[in-house]
Amino acid sequence: MALDASYISALARELDGLLTGARIDKIHQPQRDDIVIALRSPLVKGKRLVLSANASFPRVHLSSRTRENPASAPMFCMLLRKHLTNGRITSVTAPHMERIIDIKMEVNDEMGVPSTRTLTCEIMGRHSNIILRDDSDRVIECLKRVDLDMSEKRQVLPGLFYTLPPKQEKLDPSGYSRAELFDIICNETEEILCDKWIISTFMGFSPLVCREIAYRASGDLSLHMSELDMEQRERMASAIYDIMNESHMPCIVFDGKHPFEFSFFPITQYESHMKAVGTESLSDTLAEFFEVREVRENMRQRSQSILQVVKTALSRTERKLALQREELKKSQNRDELRERAELISANIYRLEKGMTSFVAQNYFKDCEEITIKLDSRLTPQENSEKLFREYRRMKNAEKYIIGQIASGEEEVIYLESVLESIEKAECETDLSEIREELAEMGYISRGGEKRSAKKNALRPYRFKSSDGFVIYAGRNNKQNDALTLKSAMKGDLWLHTKNIPGSHVIVECAGQELPDRTITEAAMIAAFYSRAKESVNVPVDYTQVRYVKKPQGAAPGRVIYTNYYTAYVTPDEELCTRLMQKD
Repeated sequence: MALDASYISALARELDGLLTGARIDKIHQPQRDDIVIALRSPLVKGKRLVLSANASFPRVHLSSRTRENPASAPMFCMLLRKHLTNGRITSVTAPHMERIIDIKMEVNDEMGVPSTRTLTCEIMGRHSNIILRDDSDRVIECLKRVDLDMSEKRQVLPGLFYTLPPKQEKLDPSGYSRAELFDIICNETEEILCDKWIISTFMGFSPLVCREIAYRASGDLSLHMSELDMEQRERMASAIYDIMNESHMPCIVFDGKHPFEFSFFPITQYESHMKAVGTESLSDTLAEFFEVREVRENMRQRSQSILQVVKTALSRTERKLALQREELKKSQNRDELRERAELISANIYRLEKGMTSFVAQNYFKDCEEITIKLDSRLTPQENSEKLFREYRRMKNAEKYIIGQIASGEEEVIYLESVLESIEKAECETDLSEIREELAEMGYISRGGEKRSAKKNALRPYRFKSSDGFVIYAGRNNKQNDALTLKSAMKGDLWLHTKNIPGSHVIVECAGQELPDRTITEAAMIAAFYSRAKESVNVPVDYTQVRYVKKPQGAAPGRVIYTNYYTAYVTPDEELCTRLMQKD
């Protein structure tokens, strides 16, 4: 991981300057492995301290993002509140070349006696942990208890003295001068890739940093240590020394629009294939890099159960539609059955029971000769009647199958819209509303009593156009219905992606003529909050709300509309973020 000991050491110094003197106001545990601390300090106004022991996203940083907290706090959170609330942070440090951050605080214990507490965040992948220690360095409690069965080398349990993880048998790059580093590098002649040698020789460097050092040394990541000349070895020594001693310039490397890597110094190894963007601080770098990923991953895990239900239902419906369309195709050839039945009746005078086929003149098609198969177990009359029955069955089934296909196509559209709602869900409340919708539609069992209070229901997304018009976008199908059919005025503008599942978008204008810029921005919002958010030139239909109707018995979010125009726009996440209004 890129969050190595070198980065953490610099991060601790940055946080020490921001947090020293701050008071602990509130403590929450929104996720099993996350602690969020609200602080009282002019230097971090509006931000909270996030400590995460998540195996995939362990980190410590300041964040302005609000999180949804559980109704009742977990036991570890309650213990932290008991020991740390109203405490004052005295320092933020990192043990030398360790992926650990210690936050020391002055607090008053149960008897009102001043004492010291240390909140330690160990950032070590799946071994990450958050530990509360007393002034004698004993463990009071930890987020993840580690007993003898889990680790013979190091236990982390209440009552035990806290010990650092075992030291790595590697060199400390901060303890050498440029010349000493050059001597170490010159003594290495193995057939080993440069970045692999660096990571196996020096402590505190992530694979990304090691690749960057190797790239700065030779410009070629495929070279082995034995292939380096003296000039390249000198550049490698300088790169290691500079990284350890120069001021930090954090950056995030983007692969297109998506964050790919981050570091505490400029990354050049990707050349023009990726874009490195500088950030304000080490803490902001972590917040920007991890939080979007964390939200997506958390929602992916939480939504897995209903996502599977919807995907299964969609797959089943699509298979059923395929069979119905095949059956319809067969029924459209039913006239051939009628013709064969009539030809049997016309030639019945020369047919006998036991015949398997006969040749007749097909007077339906220019008297061409045709071979008609017969069931030898039936009489000629029974063969004719059997074909007539099959003809009538297909004729009657056609109307039924057409209706079933139309119903199945509506169900596919609905289920795809639910998938789109799940993909853009941002919190548990979003998922709860989708679960309730699926329960009402009969796809899942309610699993308990219907919610009597909806005070926690989320509002639609709210935006303000560049011309000052308020724009709303529904979060899910039920919210789309409420927004379009109940909240909106008849003269407001309604927008939706053409034949693509997505949000209903309303521009409040009460019949007032809208500027082209506002219509374009609303169309871009509709395109972004749809299944076509990654596409270009997305068709978006728009009309007044008065022309939007809901057919009787239609699924949630399903409407029909007339008197519309179509705009083609490209979704713009940056525009949506800029125009969005926070509640």
